[in-house]
Amino acid sequence: MSNFVPEKTALGIEFGSTRIKAVLIGPEHTPLAQGDYTWENQLHNGIWTYPLEQVWQGLQSAYAALAADVQ
Repeated sequence: MSNFVPEKTALGIEFGSTRIKAVLIGPEHTPLAQGDYTWENQLHNGIWTYPLEQVWQGLQSAYAALAADVQ
C-alpha cells in the first residue's frame, strides 16, 4: 500500500444494526482498508439486543479483516 502512513491514518468503527464495520482512513480522507462482521440482534426479555460476547467477537473479526486488507 503505497500511500499508507500509520501516523496519518484514522480508524473508524461502526456498530450498525446488521454489520460491524471497521474502516481505515488515510491523510486525504480516503478509505485505505476496511473490514466487517455480519450480525443479527435477538429479542431478549422484550428488548432487541446483541450478546456482549458477539460484540467483542464482531469487533475483533472486523478489525482482523481490516488488518488483512492493509497487507
